[in-house]
Amino acid sequence: MQEVTDAVETAAEDVKETVETSAQETKDTFQDKVAAVKEAVQEKAAGAKEAIQEKAAGAMDDVKEVATGVAEEAQQIKEELQAPKEEAPKAAAIAPANQLPTGRGLLKWIFLGLITLGIYNLVILTKMSGEINTVASRHDGKSTMNYCLLVFIITGLTLGIGQIVWWHRICNRLGNELKRRGIDFEISAKTWWGWNVLGALIGIGPWVFIYKFCKGFNLMNADYNQKG
Repeated sequence: MQEVTDAVETAAEDVKETVETSAQETKDTFQDKVAAVKEAVQEKAAGAKEAIQEKAAGAMDDVKEVATGVAEEAQQIKEELQAPKEEAPKAAAIAPANQLPTGRGLLKWIFLGLITLGIYNLVILTKMSGEINTVASRHDGKSTMNYCLLVFIITGLTLGIGQIVWWHRICNRLGNELKRRGIDFEISAKTWWGWNVLGALIGIGPWVFIYKFCKGFNLMNADYNQKG
C-alpha cells in the first residue's frame, strides 16, 4: 500500500512539474509574441505618422500654391476692371464684365461632337441654357432648365417628353429675345419642329436647325456683350 501511495505522489509531482514547466514556457512564448506585436505596431505607427506628416506637408504646399494663384488671379481681374474705367470709351463701360461666347457654329458642333462622343454638345447646350437665363431672365422673368439636369433626370422620368418641351421653349425664348433686342433673325419653336423633326426626313434638316440655333445664340450673345 505504501508503494502505491509513493508511486501516486511521485506521479503527481511529475505532473505538477510538467504543468508548471509548460505554463512557464507558454507564458514566455506569449510575452515574446506580445513584445513582437507591440514592436510591430510601434514601427507601423511611426511609419504612418511619417506618411501623414508628408501628406500634410504636401497638402499645405498645394493650399499655399492655390492661395497664391487665387491672389494673382484676383489682382489680374482687379487690373482688368480698373483698365476700362481709365482707357475704354464711355459706350463700352456698360458692357458686361462676363463676356459670352459668340463663335459657335455647325462645323464645331459636328467635329468636336464626334471626337468627344457627344460630350462637347452636352457641355455646349448646358452652357447655352445658362446663357439665355443670364441674358433674358431679367426681361421675361423665365428660366430655362439646365440641360444636364434635363438629360440625366427629367428625360427619363418623362419618357422623353421633357426634351420636346425644353427645345420648344428655348427656341421660342431665343426668338423672342432676338426680337426684343431688334435683331433681324428668325428662330422659334417652328424652326425646331420644321427643321429638326420634320427635316430629319430629308437628312440635312437637323444640321440646318443646329446652324440656325447656334447663329441665333451668337447674335444674342454679341448684342449682350455690347449692351448688357
